[in-house]
Amino acid sequence: MGKQTRITFISKGFKDILCGDGVKELVTSQASDIQSRASANNSRGGEGFEAETWMGRYGGGRWVASVSTTDRASRIAEAEDKALSRAVK
Repeated sequence: MGKQTRITFISKGFKDILCGDGVKELVTSQASDIQSRASANNSRGGEGFEAETWMGRYGGGRWVASVSTTDRASRIAEAEDKALSRAVK
C-alpha cells in the first residue's frame, strides 16, 4: 500500500478561495465567454444575452454568474434555436 496523506479541511480557507478575486475573475470570464457564444448563435436579432456576476449565499457565500436573455428576440432564439443552451460547453 502507498504512503497515506492526511488532509485537514479548513472551512475558512475554502471560503477565502471561493470568495477571492481570482475566482470572481474566472467565473465572470466563463459567463462572458458563454454570453459571446450565445450572441454568435443568435440569428433572431434583438439585444441578445447578458452576463451577470454576484456574491451568492450558498454554503456561506461564493461567486456565482448567470447568462440570460434580454428581450423577446433572444427568448425566441433560445426557445427555438437553443442559442444559449448550445453556448454552454
